[in-house]
Amino acid sequence: MRSVQNLLSELAYLGRSIQYLEDVLTDIEEVGGRLGRRDPVTPLLEGMVEGETIQWSSAMKGHLDATTRVAETWRSQMEALE
Repeated sequence: MRSVQNLLSELAYLGRSIQYLEDVLTDIEEVGGRLGRRDPVTPLLEGMVEGETIQWSSAMKGHLDATTRVAETWRSQMEALE
């Protein structure tokens, strides 16, 4: 079925996108590790890391929660076709 091939293609693309996101998050984790080993860790650096973490993790959580809800709806719609 052509539609199933399209479904599988879209899922493969989404899977690659998720893998890329995991790679980027790993990079951020590595930067955080390097920052944590700096000597001395100044209060300014501490505050900057905290600010960036709050800003960006909050934005990502909102997007991830929304994306998960979309995926769950998609799954339900597909299951309804069975």
